[in-house]
Amino acid sequence: MRADSLLQSVRRVDDQGERLLSLRTFSGPEPSRRIDVATATLGDLAELLRTGAPFPPRVGDTTIRRADFDASPAGSSTTAETDRARSTDLVLGVLEHSYERGGARIDDFEPALADRIAADDRLETVGSWVLVPLSSTAPYARNWWPVVETLLDRLEGVLEDFRRVSRRVRVAGIDHSLATGCETVVDMLETLSLVVRRADADSRYVSNRTDQRQGELLATIENATAQLRGNDDG
Repeated sequence: MRADSLLQSVRRVDDQGERLLSLRTFSGPEPSRRIDVATATLGDLAELLRTGAPFPPRVGDTTIRRADFDASPAGSSTTAETDRARSTDLVLGVLEHSYERGGARIDDFEPALADRIAADDRLETVGSWVLVPLSSTAPYARNWWPVVETLLDRLEGVLEDFRRVSRRVRVAGIDHSLATGCETVVDMLETLSLVVRRADADSRYVSNRTDQRQGELLATIENATAQLRGNDDG
């Protein structure tokens, strides 16, 4: 699994919300088409996450924790911990750049930064593209927390956009099916955000992971997508 696949899926949903908010009215086919794209993308994203669940991954009987990859407090960090923190910052920067640009190319970065990216074992350069792999083993297991942070940050904004769209559609009162679709997207985004937040909290504070619950929540997103597709076919 690659972080790029996860984040670009969120970005695609983000784009649909922004386009919907830019519309003066919700008449015509475009609003429903935007909702369909958002719904399908969220379903695919949930399936991708559930296939790779649990996340963050376990290594043997041990959950990969955020603390395993954070630097120690100032004044007490070792050289290795400082290097690890700098590497995490580098990964975060690549993720943010990739989200904003639809991908990250090595030539997008200043030469000194590009050299650091090329040398970092947590990143891959394929052709001109910079990728952020995810796995249950080092060094790519260390990328989970930058990805979780970026997902949480972006999902919050996307969710608020679709809540605004849903309110506008309800006030307009023009299309019951569109209102239902908007509410479904909001529900799916809330569930996805809950899954990611629980993954974060479990690894911070809880020794017993709720992996089954994680899979169940992701399955509800997939089921909602399948139900809407079935309604459309009917």
